[in-house]
Amino acid sequence: MTRATRQRRLDAEERWPHLYQFLGAYLHQDWPEDSGTPEAAVDLAIDEHSLEQRQTVAQQWWNWNAIEGSKADPRPAINDGLGVEVWFETPLEARQFMNVVYDKLVISIRKEVKDWKP
Repeated sequence: MTRATRQRRLDAEERWPHLYQFLGAYLHQDWPEDSGTPEAAVDLAIDEHSLEQRQTVAQQWWNWNAIEGSKADPRPAINDGLGVEVWFETPLEARQFMNVVYDKLVISIRKEVKDWKP
């Protein structure tokens, strides 16, 4: 692990600990065997987290996106920082994946709390 990779990981753990755990625990190196697709791994994570936990993750995603998701290439922040072991071919593919994560979180939360906003 390079120094930059390690620093991104430490920064993510400190700034967005719940988002880091949510993604890293389900999109680690064994996700293909465990879930089949990245989207299925996200669905499993959602199913196994309480409403309060999902709200916290969604709020941290919002903050993460404002800082890291808006960069020209968010892949280092996603892969190195958040520990996501999905290798995206393009920055757009990575950005779209993170948007799917957020959309799935919000949909799951709004099933329980109408008109919820982060």
